[in-house]
Amino acid sequence: MSYISGLHGILEQLRKGADGCSLLVAEGPDAKRKGPRVRDILEFAAKNKLPLQTLGQESLDAIDPENKGIILRCADRGTGQKASLDQLLAEAPESCLVLILDHIEDPQNLGAILRSADAFGAFFVVVPTRRASPMSDAVARASAGASAWVPLVMVQNLADALARIKKAGFWTYGAEMGGAAVENCDFAERSCLVLGNEGEGLSRLLSERVDSLVSIPMRGHVDSLNVSVAAAILMHEYRRSRRE
Repeated sequence: MSYISGLHGILEQLRKGADGCSLLVAEGPDAKRKGPRVRDILEFAAKNKLPLQTLGQESLDAIDPENKGIILRCADRGTGQKASLDQLLAEAPESCLVLILDHIEDPQNLGAILRSADAFGAFFVVVPTRRASPMSDAVARASAGASAWVPLVMVQNLADALARIKKAGFWTYGAEMGGAAVENCDFAERSCLVLGNEGEGLSRLLSERVDSLVSIPMRGHVDSLNVSVAAAILMHEYRRSRRE
């Protein structure tokens, strides 16, 4: 059982499809339920005949104290769009951007990356099943609902996933300090960006197996960017390079 309490996340999950989900709605004088986005959720739920259960505000607070008087409950981890790597590679268009996230641990970073991935039209994102942020309400909140739309591939072995993506005709680019300046990179039509962990960066195994290493030139006093910011910049540079 999973729960989404962020209003953006709830609405986007409903728009994407919420089979097996139901709404928990606060009632009574202490209910927090108010505002136009809550009304939009309730109207959408009524129109699409989504099951609804009314509870006291204290019951919703026990699930998530930061709720706004409404929570989406899903039977099977409705906080992301999980998908098969083989299926997505078979469906990938000729011009295509995908991401591999090498053990991103902070749910805020994962959510922000998914939000940018949706904005820049990434076809899917690959994450490991272990030693990484799990899909959660925190991720859905940070993604502003984009986690409902971006296909997420969960794999046990990132190196194997990288090899399969390369075999499908993608050129792979690892983000690493000391790599070629990204502004001078002529990205391939089928490109895969590989981004490393917040503290340790790209693992040596993946760093050695990508086709190219790219970096974002720094001109200030700090020597690195938050991984979610770096991901957004690299995705933008891919689109700029492709003139899309």
